[in-house]
Amino acid sequence: MVDNSWIKSVQSPDGSHQSKAMRRKVIITVALLVAGALVTVAMNGVGSNATQYRSEGILVDFGDYLTLWTDANLSEEDDPVQLLDTVKAKATDGFEYTMSDGKLTSVTYSGNTYDNSDASSWDLWYVSDGEFDAQRAASYDISVSDYTVVIWAYTTSDGEPMPAVDATATSIYGYAEPKRIVSLSPVCTETLNSVGGIQKVVGTDSYSNYPEYIEQGHKDGKVAIVGTYTDPSYEAIMNVSPDLVLCDASTYNDVQIAGILRSSNVNSVVLYNGEDLDTVIKNIFIVGNSVSYGLGAQAYIQKYVYAIAQIQATLSQTGMRTMIALSNDPSPWVSGSHTYANDVLDQLQAVNVFAKTPGWFNTTAEKVLDSNPECIIIIDSSRYHKDEYDSMLKILSHEWKSTDAYKNGKIYLLCDSLGDLGSRAGPRTVQLMEIVSMIVDPSSHTEKPLPLAVGDDYLDYLDITKNMGDRDEPQPSDIGGHRRGPHVRCAHGAGLLGGRCE
Repeated sequence: MVDNSWIKSVQSPDGSHQSKAMRRKVIITVALLVAGALVTVAMNGVGSNATQYRSEGILVDFGDYLTLWTDANLSEEDDPVQLLDTVKAKATDGFEYTMSDGKLTSVTYSGNTYDNSDASSWDLWYVSDGEFDAQRAASYDISVSDYTVVIWAYTTSDGEPMPAVDATATSIYGYAEPKRIVSLSPVCTETLNSVGGIQKVVGTDSYSNYPEYIEQGHKDGKVAIVGTYTDPSYEAIMNVSPDLVLCDASTYNDVQIAGILRSSNVNSVVLYNGEDLDTVIKNIFIVGNSVSYGLGAQAYIQKYVYAIAQIQATLSQTGMRTMIALSNDPSPWVSGSHTYANDVLDQLQAVNVFAKTPGWFNTTAEKVLDSNPECIIIIDSSRYHKDEYDSMLKILSHEWKSTDAYKNGKIYLLCDSLGDLGSRAGPRTVQLMEIVSMIVDPSSHTEKPLPLAVGDDYLDYLDITKNMGDRDEPQPSDIGGHRRGPHVRCAHGAGLLGGRCE
């Protein structure tokens, strides 16, 4: 069995106190052992605390990862049309709007004009209390204070604004820029790093070990450890006096503690469980806007989407029947549908042999044999190192050794720091995607073939995404965001919208 003892966890843009083994335990959605409870909590929030924080202001969504939030006193002005004047008065980059026949027809902002057309137009949207999706308003005659968020959005006829609430249906807008941030999972920590805000971290869970700034902070005492991935400590969090806490909906306790912290007047934002690459992008967007680093989020999302398109463009072989497992156990935990690992395979036009079952689940040795994958990818950050690959291979079960993957020498081990990376639905999943592309399509990587075991040396094999884990100096801003899911091109020419090749 898997050792779960640790649980107690396309245009080109311009612009790493517990043992090493424990720190590097797989921080993947193996927490979906409690999937039913997590989904229920994520969908229903945490009672009254889920919507305790209400946005006092109005949102303008321009599409292309750009939004503009303006604070307003809704007890004084509650009309969404009149609030456009508040936006105009407060915007520092110039904001003008035009109404025609009672409709918003044009907005100019930061030197760019967005006119109604056959392709895109301005509409008024709102997110009702306790809901996650925005609804188009039938008229402009609504009160902003009646909803969690009200949005003026420039979208296509079948488009919609970017999500404006977190995984507990709480607004991500209107927070003051935080100076002291606590992150309760490795995914939260890495996502904050991707937007440029890592230096504001004063506390993390014990499993966060990337970037190096965090590990060094743990050692020198600048970054406190406030609990484990699945068991955060309220007292330890409060001891470091955060003004914002990033939580992860993939763990039940994070969702619960978000409500407790909000009741203690500590702002908390809960990221969505990483079921696909679109959700990774959504979480980057949410973190960037909630911590006032919208431009950092915008820049990273553009790089992320562009990298996906570049990887897809290298494909020459498709359809590799693949199994992604969390260990070499005879009956391992494997990736099914609705997991970011499955989405990586999907984007690469490979076939997940366990895609008919949702989530990460414990399969049997017999089903491994029955599925007969051509390729097996093992993500294991602690049990084996790359120089132990041969010994790992020798002890595989009879069923594993009877698969085409074993017979053809296509069993890969992603271990050490690559195992960490591969087990997190965070902003470095695009690096995992490039590694997996070399596995499922080796014919496109003959100049630098990937060995059967890759660990701390994984950067040596990356080309397109080599620097995706890095981050320049922080770029705080009050803008950022995107209108829809990523839109890049699949290798066969179809569009990618919402994380799926059509």
